[in-house]
Amino acid sequence: MKRIFLLSTFVLTQTIFATTLTIYNSNIALVNESQEFEISKSDDTFVYNNIPNTLISNSVNLDLPPSLTLYSQVHKRKNFTQHDLAKAFVGKDVELSNASQAKLLSISGNNAIVQSPQKKLFITKISDIIFPYLPTDLQASNTLNFQIKARKNIQTSIDISYLAQNISFSSDYILKIKKNRANLQAWVDIINNSGKDFKDATVHLIAGDINRAYNQREAVAYRSMVTADKSALTHKAVAGYHKYTVPFKVDLNSYEKRRVKLFEYKDIPIQNSYIARMNNPLYLMGERSSSVNRELQISNLDRELPSGVVRIYTKDDEEPLLLGETNIANTPKKSPIILKVGKDFDTKVTQKVISRKDTNLRFNVTIAYTLTNHSDEDKFITVEIPFNKKSDSKVISKEKYSFTKGNLLTFHLQVKANSKQSFRAKFITKRR
Repeated sequence: MKRIFLLSTFVLTQTIFATTLTIYNSNIALVNESQEFEISKSDDTFVYNNIPNTLISNSVNLDLPPSLTLYSQVHKRKNFTQHDLAKAFVGKDVELSNASQAKLLSISGNNAIVQSPQKKLFITKISDIIFPYLPTDLQASNTLNFQIKARKNIQTSIDISYLAQNISFSSDYILKIKKNRANLQAWVDIINNSGKDFKDATVHLIAGDINRAYNQREAVAYRSMVTADKSALTHKAVAGYHKYTVPFKVDLNSYEKRRVKLFEYKDIPIQNSYIARMNNPLYLMGERSSSVNRELQISNLDRELPSGVVRIYTKDDEEPLLLGETNIANTPKKSPIILKVGKDFDTKVTQKVISRKDTNLRFNVTIAYTLTNHSDEDKFITVEIPFNKKSDSKVISKEKYSFTKGNLLTFHLQVKANSKQSFRAKFITKRR
């Protein structure tokens, strides 16, 4: 339990006994706190002074008992500065950083004139002054003031909820591959840059894209530390979103990042793909070479993946080696996951114009494609060629092909280790 002393004109006891954070991956969190109050019939206001700097004030909602009526809410932002504090102590005794005593006579900018017990005057920096207490008329934090009417003396619990910005989470994945198998670890980083510390809180994470009425610029803040936990999160689907719950109470201090393990798969099958995207043959002139991109595909995972970054590793002589990293969107379970690794160093595809018999009405071009594999293993290479599927267009080739992803003419060829393989294709279509 945490006892909070309120700056108010009446006796009010406020005890926070439950906090829940529901964090969305859109830089916002819903905060729910249950609190116990002792309110007398004479009280007309109470102050809640433990709120985030990033509070969205018009999102505050109170669940009050029938004997309390709420009239208004005032959100006061903190206005407490070093200069304000010094000004409140003009004419009063203070202590200096060298442990000597003095009286503060006046302030000017960042300097102050003080008088020693021996009545000597000297100038010092305000930052060198130690103030004995915080004056009650200075507001040192953001506050919410609620104007109420109590029909009787009560002791009750009140639920307060609000939205706060700069509380967020992000997902990332570690994929460790070995030939055609891999281990996949999923992690989430929970980040609190709200200006408020949350103690002993229940934390839910909502994966999905919620609609926001407006967007506000995110504040840039310092993340002071990283902690790691090994326990996996529990999960369930809720109203079109996916809800993950941290299985232990969390102290989430402001400007802190906490790293929590989401789940882990071991020894899952993966498929390697090598894909070359070619130029449009209708406008190709001469000869060009294209690089080959390596991709990995994972299928049939029995859980959904929140959007995030996937980092792909392998081992080289027992040392980890980063192969590449890529972003994935929110992915439903059982959906194929395509991961872009990077350009494959040992393979390339060359495209060369063999003949052009274009007319004013038609394109007619023959292209030779040469696939080179300098590695010590056989590779299946996919060649993607942009071309239309009009009924009067023709593709003539001895190799089998299909159309994928719309208008991509696609060939799949196996290229033996340290070898080349070539094929030709003729393209005929009307000019626009």
